[in-house]
Amino acid sequence: MAKGADVTYIAEQTPEKRALLEKLRALVTKTLPDATVALKWGIPVYQVGGKNVCALASFKEEVAINFFAKPSALADPKKKLSGAGATQRMLKVRTASDVDAASIQKWLKAAAAK
Repeated sequence: MAKGADVTYIAEQTPEKRALLEKLRALVTKTLPDATVALKWGIPVYQVGGKNVCALASFKEEVAINFFAKPSALADPKKKLSGAGATQRMLKVRTASDVDAASIQKWLKAAAAK
């Protein structure tokens, strides 16, 4: 996996947000070892085979991981994902307990398979 853009972005965040983003980044790199990363729209975007799979972002109240996939491809029985667009959904993360590794890995694999 290419390194740099995501590491720099994460390093610029507050310590609390940095810890959450690093946890999410570790899941992305573990689940998608062949992914490349680049800054797009000012945030790190991970790609597999040239297709956007996910992005990490920091907001005022939380950090988030955005999955670039049709909502129908992202099984979400607990309704943890937010968004209304046709091509992506977002998981808002405010605390470490919001990081459901099993669900995030399923969503990453679904987004990469599109």
